[in-house]
Formats: sequence, structure tokens, C-alpha cells
Amino acid sequence: MLRTKSRITGLAKMGASTPLNQELDEVELEIIGRRGEGIRALFDAQVSKAASHLATASCLQAGDIAPEFSLLSTTDRATSLQAALLQGPVILTFYRGSWCNFCDMTLKVWENYVPEISAKGATLFAISPETSENGRAFKKAAGLSYELLCDADNSVGDAYGLTFTLPKIVREKLVELGTDVGGRNSSGEWDVPVTATFLIGQDQHILLADCGPDYRQRLDPKLVLASL
Repeated sequence: MLRTKSRITGLAKMGASTPLNQELDEVELEIIGRRGEGIRALFDAQVSKAASHLATASCLQAGDIAPEFSLLSTTDRATSLQAALLQGPVILTFYRGSWCNFCDMTLKVWENYVPEISAKGATLFAISPETSENGRAFKKAAGLSYELLCDADNSVGDAYGLTFTLPKIVREKLVELGTDVGGRNSSGEWDVPVTATFLIGQDQHILLADCGPDYRQRLDPKLVLASL
């Protein structure tokens, strides 16, 4: 099985097993149990492509200035980083789309930490290239209280060094399984971000950055909160 490490900056070395990643391990086992061992090739092809992208991309790190953005929320309201930072630190978590079981679980786990995030004066946003309509439907179905933002042309993902195109073998298999990522994305393309999380201080400097090719493993919210 292909496993590659995240690039984490601004945080002391963490253990491999965290509550979120334990949940994601269960998601992986459930999918394998339902689809069979052959599904591992689909996982590995996506991780390999993301790793190839990161090998040459300039993924932002702790200490960098976070690029400004203004994106539409699920209520079609323009939401800017600059305005959010006036209220306190901002947590950005980039996800591939609600079609991804691992992203689905990750966003649900983040919801459990919203009260603590708010108590610390911070704001959480999740960003993907999916249409606002798809984000709105998922937000309602998952019972999320924080905002999902639509990176319609992947300009924000590009600015953070994250966007890559899912390879042909992955596109064909996902369509076979009934998932048309291009049809769910605002751009109509099969472009997705490397899954990543950034904690941004009010001076717009990135305090913590996690950028990893393996979408089955994510930075645990507890570790982000510990940095607030």
C-alpha cells in the first residue's frame, strides 16, 4: 500500500495515530470491505499523482503570507479572508469534494470542534472546487454549522500550491463507480486540491501548514487547536 508523508510546518512532530486518522482508517476499511481489495489501486493512483504534484509545487508553509481570496459560500455570499481575519485567526481546510468519503468524514469530525474554535475567537472554512449547490446539499445533509466555500476556478487552490488533475485511470474508475467529479465541480474539470490545512494568524502569516498527498490521512483538529 502506498503511503507518503505530509509536509507539516509550524508544528512539533506528531504521532502517526490521531482520533481523526483512526476514523479515516475505518472509512478505508469500510470501502475495501464493500468494493474489494482491488479498490486499493484507485487509492494509490490518486496518492501517487498528488505526490508527483507536490514534488514540484510550491505548497505554502508556516511563515508564508496567506494569499487573499474572496469566495462564494453555500448561501452565495462573498466571503473574504481579509474580512474573516479582522475577527480572529482563520483555519482553512482544503477538501476534494463531498463525493470523497474521506473528505466527508473529515468535515464531520471538524464540526465537533466548532464550539472550541469559536471560543478561541477563530473561524473555520472548508474549501473545494465543488459547486455551491453541491456544497449546500452536503452541508445540510452532514449538519455542518461552519461555511463551505466554492473555489470555482481553483484559483485559491493554485495560490496555495495545491491544485492538480486526477489521472485518466482514476477518472475512468470513478465514472464506472458513478462519481463524475468534473460534473460536480464548478469548472467542469477533474481538478482537485491536495488535501491541506492552514492556520492563519491575524497578520495574515501562516502559523501552521499541513500539505500531504495521502487524502486518507489528515491533520487532526486537536493539533490545530493546540496552536491557537
